[in-house]
Amino acid sequence: MIGPGLVWTCWQGEDRVVLAEAPPPSEVSFRWFHLDLWDQRSARWIAEQSDLPADVQALFLASDDQPRALGQHGALALVLPDFEREFDREETERIGALRVALRPGLMLTGRYHPLHTPDIFRHRAAQAETLDASGALELILNSLADTLALRTGAVLSALVGLEDKLLADQDTPDTRALVSLRRLTARLFRMAGGMHTTLMRAVEDPSIGAAFGEVLARAERRLQPIERHVVAAQGQLRLLREELDLQAGQRTNENVYLLSVITALIMPATLVTGFFGMNTDGMPFEHGAGGTMMASVLAIGSSLVTWLLLRSTGLIRR
Repeated sequence: MIGPGLVWTCWQGEDRVVLAEAPPPSEVSFRWFHLDLWDQRSARWIAEQSDLPADVQALFLASDDQPRALGQHGALALVLPDFEREFDREETERIGALRVALRPGLMLTGRYHPLHTPDIFRHRAAQAETLDASGALELILNSLADTLALRTGAVLSALVGLEDKLLADQDTPDTRALVSLRRLTARLFRMAGGMHTTLMRAVEDPSIGAAFGEVLARAERRLQPIERHVVAAQGQLRLLREELDLQAGQRTNENVYLLSVITALIMPATLVTGFFGMNTDGMPFEHGAGGTMMASVLAIGSSLVTWLLLRSTGLIRR
């Protein structure tokens, strides 16, 4: 008999939940397989040993990451968004897909790339006193919702910190940090919105059993405030970006104003020095002592007269 490409397994023992890396006994009341779907043995084992409907198997094994839900003959398949992870780095911003297929007595979860949340629900499964298909489904959905809520809360905290610094006239936030937060909020919005819509449609699907439907309904209700918080984070980020643009515009205007004033003050002196620099006859102060001093006084005086004229007309701020 061909075995699946196992990552880990879980089952309901006589008095406790057991986690292992070997296939669970066939006689237990509930079995959970977490599979590596790149391993071709997984597809063969699912086709031969899972007793799942054909459409449920097809959705579970499909490589499409679009969130979806499908119920058939008392079984359920879900494709839900999750953050990918690397072997040497847990936190990434890339979105992958967690695949779930279940029927009474059996749960399958799988991925084509390492994901963030399976480690969380594996740890929670190990702490559970009892576990069945509905309980395992609720554990997975709560773990995914917790991941979204945690990331959203971190984004909101970062935005509040940046906004406080900006309003306190401290260091200007790094534009790269804002771009990174914008990308993360966009991904969170797609994940929360896609998962919420998928579960909402699944709740309305009459082919999904009542036991699974109640679990899906609770998860769908929990995702509503998370989605609103993501939208709030996007709005706060947009306001912060507008405030930064406004301050940048003000600094630009101040710099242009300063350069304009300096140019206006230097222009009369430049005209005076240009006049006395002409190589022509009959130049004032050409003969006699103190000509250079007189030309300098005239240049400075012209700038001072310009200053007083601009100030009297209100073109220079007091």
